[in-house]
Amino acid sequence: MKMTRLAMMFNLLATAALAPSPGLGEDALVVAPQAYRLQSENEWVRVVRVRYAPHERIPAHDHNPTAAAYVYLNDGGPVVFNHLDKEYGAVTRAATVAGSFRIYFGIQELHEVVNTSPLPSEFLRVEFKTEPKNEMSLKGRFFREPNSEGDNVEKVHFDNEQVRIRRLIGVAGKTVTIATKVGEPALLVALADLDFISARGEGAQSPLKIALGHTEWLGANERLALENAGSQPAEMLRFDFKTRPLTAEELKLKTKKHEHGAK
Repeated sequence: MKMTRLAMMFNLLATAALAPSPGLGEDALVVAPQAYRLQSENEWVRVVRVRYAPHERIPAHDHNPTAAAYVYLNDGGPVVFNHLDKEYGAVTRAATVAGSFRIYFGIQELHEVVNTSPLPSEFLRVEFKTEPKNEMSLKGRFFREPNSEGDNVEKVHFDNEQVRIRRLIGVAGKTVTIATKVGEPALLVALADLDFISARGEGAQSPLKIALGHTEWLGANERLALENAGSQPAEMLRFDFKTRPLTAEELKLKTKKHEHGAK
């Protein structure tokens, strides 16, 4: 009887020792659902809506090790990312400006997050699920620029073999026409609350109200006309995906490769 109890105790202790620590190596959506919410996903892209509350602390978690863009939706304060699997440890992200964005190539990392500011930090994490091409060039910060009054604006901020990112601004009463190429679908991100009259292809026009941070998907070889029915300029980011989506198996292999490299 004693031996049985000792064996049971040993098994329980062994199980506890082998079990991962809470939050370590877990997806952010599982560890902190109040801060990370899946907004949309298809075979090309995954969009996660992020909100760090004022002075919020988020336990250790990881993310998909794919390249991503971070689209900032408000003026936020400094945020500290404490990397538990990297020699450089804690890194402070500087205050962010609404409408700006950052891109970075894919890496595997395990970190805690501390919002050091009395302001919330709100942004989209736009994860590219497409075949990497010249991935190391995916790096940089991009900001809003003054636009000419009375004219629509289309500015390319970044362009490599994998993705093209541009800023679209439609002035009040004018139409922004978005046409995708064969094999190159696109994601639109609203940088304000927008009021449109829209038409896809040759379809009839219909009202379309979208909120700050909303995403709209356009398939390859598709046309969307958006007339700005509001009184303010309508500003969006457009992501054109130029390479094929990775298969589920390729995404798994990419994750394993990064995990192996992080050890």
